[in-house]
Amino acid sequence: MAELLLIVSLLAVFVFGFYLMSRLDQFLEENRKALLKENESCEPSEVLLPHGLSESEILCEIRRFLETHGNVDIILSDGQKNDF
Repeated sequence: MAELLLIVSLLAVFVFGFYLMSRLDQFLEENRKALLKENESCEPSEVLLPHGLSESEILCEIRRFLETHGNVDIILSDGQKNDF
């Protein structure tokens, strides 16, 4: 009888632990999504590429910017101040 009580109580502890871990997993997933959304909004909305970058470095920067931002327009300028 004592063994049965021990097995049932151990099973109850495992079920409760599983429940707690699933709730913790849901909480952490919601936190992760909120942090990703916050990081996306903190990304700069423009990228200034310094003089002397190779074509591959420029393409790498453009691809990275495209991954973090959805709809992108590219404006090329010669460095003089212009209002767009």
